[in-house]
Amino acid sequence: MTKISFCVIPTLLGVSIVSSPNLCMGEVDISGNLKLDKRFLITDSVRIADYPYHELNLRLQSKPSKNLSLYTSMKFRLWDQNLASSSAELTEFSTNNPYELFLWEAYADLYSFIFDELDLRIGKQRIAWGTADKLNPTDNLNPDDFSDPLNFGEKVPTEAVNATYNLTDEYNLSAVCLPSLKPILLPRGEFPLLGDANALPLPPGTNLVESMEHLTFPDRKPENSMYAIKLSGKVEEYDFSLSYFWGYDDVPIANKLVVTPVDTLGNVKLDTYLGFPEIRAAGFDCAGELFSIGLWGEAAVFLPEEVKMRIEMPTGVQDTTILSDESYVKFTVGGDYTSETGIYINAQWMHGFFTERGKDNLEDYIMAGIEQKFKNDEIKVGVAGGLEIKDVEDLEENYGTVIIPEVSYAPTDNVKLLFGAFFLDGKLGTLFGGWKEQNQLYFKTEVSF
Repeated sequence: MTKISFCVIPTLLGVSIVSSPNLCMGEVDISGNLKLDKRFLITDSVRIADYPYHELNLRLQSKPSKNLSLYTSMKFRLWDQNLASSSAELTEFSTNNPYELFLWEAYADLYSFIFDELDLRIGKQRIAWGTADKLNPTDNLNPDDFSDPLNFGEKVPTEAVNATYNLTDEYNLSAVCLPSLKPILLPRGEFPLLGDANALPLPPGTNLVESMEHLTFPDRKPENSMYAIKLSGKVEEYDFSLSYFWGYDDVPIANKLVVTPVDTLGNVKLDTYLGFPEIRAAGFDCAGELFSIGLWGEAAVFLPEEVKMRIEMPTGVQDTTILSDESYVKFTVGGDYTSETGIYINAQWMHGFFTERGKDNLEDYIMAGIEQKFKNDEIKVGVAGGLEIKDVEDLEENYGTVIIPEVSYAPTDNVKLLFGAFFLDGKLGTLFGGWKEQNQLYFKTEVSF
């Protein structure tokens, strides 16, 4: 346990923490973990993948008083890439070792705020809703984090005010305000998630030679803030919640295309304009146990804003509806079980991936895994996999698969070594099929402190 001196100063937007030996003392708990990740692409030939990153996480937590708790976490990410294009750039550390430093979370918990039953959390925070195992259709408050696209369900903490009122011992009501939209964090590698501009319609006889994107965010005004509310409770042995979110989709969508000729030979320039549509989502989730089997399920009804895309070409202007305002449902159901011999099984069915939207654009994903521990849990052997179904009536041409075998060894309580692989396959037009050139082996080291 490490002690530092700090003082908490109230501000208009929250709190400030100022180091000072003369103001007040607080005991700070410092913890963290180091993750080293090396991957080798094995399609056609073996080469080192440059999209994964090594990551150092540092967490600081303190409770200077009965009604106040402070938490901060930081991430340092280092990519194994060579970005230098000239000898002059070899003088820069960031071109030979590109890195990013994030203030990941930073918030203050105020307990019994005004009322004994009211708790308040203010600051940059991860607000996790839903009961499914990472595949949560009701978890819409934080943007998706696809920095590592093969690690589904990660989110980026964002600024928010989160108030929880404890109605009874088993029921509470939460209300959240997020002042502004934060967008999805996309992967650096060749993992298509949002489509390809080159696949958009162009006039016959034209050749695309230049493509530019223009991203527009909602105005940073109070009226464009996002809100959510959730009622949580317990009936018998089952936890449940009802929630409602109104805000913006964190995944941009194209709403305007401008095709401009650049010469008389049919070469054209394409400007794509993208925005973030408004969205509403009413959710329900529950979790419990039946005959020693853990069960969970959640669903969200999405009420999207209609989005029309205007296509401006030399031959004329055309308006096309690319997202209707018709409601659609995403859901996940699943369960897990641990046998008396230590075999762990997990299975889930997800209807509608994180980046999918629109009633006719949702696919089904069946994900499952099994693992067994040996030698007092030091060694773990497992395999996970997934089947993507784009069109069940024509499955042979509309499927994707992923298989993930893995072996881990924990020589001590705070060190873990992992060796595994990702094998991806499928038809063009599916998520996993679009990633089938990313088959890879991985070696990971995880150290906690």
